[in-house]
Amino acid sequence: MPRPRNPNNERRRHRTVVWREGRLRRGRPESSIVDRAIAASVAAFFRVDFDVEGQAADIDMIVGGAERILLSKGSDGFEVRGELERRLTRRPDLVQLGLICGIVKGRSAAYPDSLS
Repeated sequence: MPRPRNPNNERRRHRTVVWREGRLRRGRPESSIVDRAIAASVAAFFRVDFDVEGQAADIDMIVGGAERILLSKGSDGFEVRGELERRLTRRPDLVQLGLICGIVKGRSAAYPDSLS
């Protein structure tokens, strides 16, 4: 549910509207939309028990699925690939997340007594 408008914030609100319209004109999805497309693609592959030539769905297939979801909603291909790359690779907490998930070798903050 949207928050009520704050009259003291109209300049910032207008700037955000202009920014969003510019992204829409270029076909560049907002990061929250990219995140939902990635989640939808993961859910689709998880649900279908996907199998291609004996191999389970891999990350390229999942990211490709997210890209196709965004393209089907009218986003520009170049902009979609850029946003996907930013959302998936430019996080300051990737190493920490890798430790927690057991992807990166080392001590996990979530499971300090285990070595991955």
